[in-house]
Order: sequence, then C-alpha cells, then structure tokens
Amino acid sequence: MSRPVPAGKLSGSVSGDLTNNVYLQLREDILAGQFAPDAVLLETALAQRYGISRTPVREALVLLEHDGFLSRASRGFHIRKGTAQDVMEIYDVRIALETAATRAAAARRTELDVIRLNQLTERAAQLPGTDELLVFNSRWHETVWQTSRNTLAAATLSHLTERLRVCDQAKSEKAEGADPTNGEHQAITKAIADRDGQLADELMGKHLIRIRDLRLKAIMDS
Repeated sequence: MSRPVPAGKLSGSVSGDLTNNVYLQLREDILAGQFAPDAVLLETALAQRYGISRTPVREALVLLEHDGFLSRASRGFHIRKGTAQDVMEIYDVRIALETAATRAAAARRTELDVIRLNQLTERAAQLPGTDELLVFNSRWHETVWQTSRNTLAAATLSHLTERLRVCDQAKSEKAEGADPTNGEHQAITKAIADRDGQLADELMGKHLIRIRDLRLKAIMDS
C-alpha cells in the first residue's frame, strides 16, 4: 500500500505537469485503498496532504471525475461506488477488446511470451485463497495484452480494470477460489501457445463473462 506523499514531494515545472503528478498520485492512493469508501475528498485537505496548492488538486479531481474514479458531492468528491450498470458497461467494452487482443496475441506471441504466461499460471497455482493470487491473475491478463503488441488496446484495458478495482468487486474472484480462474488462464495460454486464435478468443470471452457475473452477483448481494 502506498504511503501519503510528504509535503514538497510533488513538483512540476508548469501547472500542467503538477496537475498530472497530483492526478497520478491521487489515483494510485485511491486504487491502493488509502481513502475510506465513504471519505469526502476535499481540495484543502488534499493540498495539505500532498504539500501543494489547491489549484492542481482541483484540476486533478476534475480529471479523476471525468475518468470515472470519483463522483461529485455537495461538498468535495466521493470515490465512485460501482453499480451493476457500471460493471455491465465496462465488461461490454472489455470483453470485445480483450478477446480481440487475445486473438492477436495468439498470432504474434513469441516463445518468451508463452514462458511468461506459463510462469504466471504456475505461480498462481501455488497461491490459492491469498491476496497475492489476485496480483498474479492481473499480471497474467496484462501479459496477454502486451503479447497482442497493441499498445492502445493494452492502455485501454488497463484503464477499464482500474475502474473495476474502484468498484471494489475483486473479492468476488477470490471468494470462489483459485481453481476456476487459473484453470481458465492455463487453457487460454495453451491456445495462445498453439497459435489457435479462434479458441483463445472463445475461451477468453467465456472467462470474462464468468468473472463479470461474479462481480454482478457481489453487487446485487451487497
């Protein structure tokens, strides 16, 4: 978990640089759970936290609202609580994009890519029911995106998964245990290794739909 940035840590030669630095640090702190789910994010408090003026904080907050991480309150901002509709919309885009990336990965993969994917699934198999397992599962997906050799797709998918982390439904994967997810990852990895793009696409689609439904169930049950 990241630590609060001490006064003077953030700096920039121009306002835009400083706003970007605040944006990146504040987004990192949100994703790391530095703020309580019901916390009110205020310009004054955040300016003091990061040791900077209020203007770049205000600009960063607006950017984070635009990117779907925050929602505006009567005073300040709240971390956006994911709804079932949010999850459906994110997965509609993620499934279309990630299945295409997986098909491309099967066509463009190198032997080193396959080794990396296999190493991640082997490591995940040793970590059933742990928080660290989620990290390795995320790295596996990121490696598939990188293997597609499409930087725009990888960047978009990274943003979508960050939005899902803000929805705070990742526990739904952990609750079911490691076997279903890692077994699916292994099957997709084999299809990529075999350069079977159609099968890799189909398996990734089924995998993402299953995880989407778990997230939806977690929201409905909460």
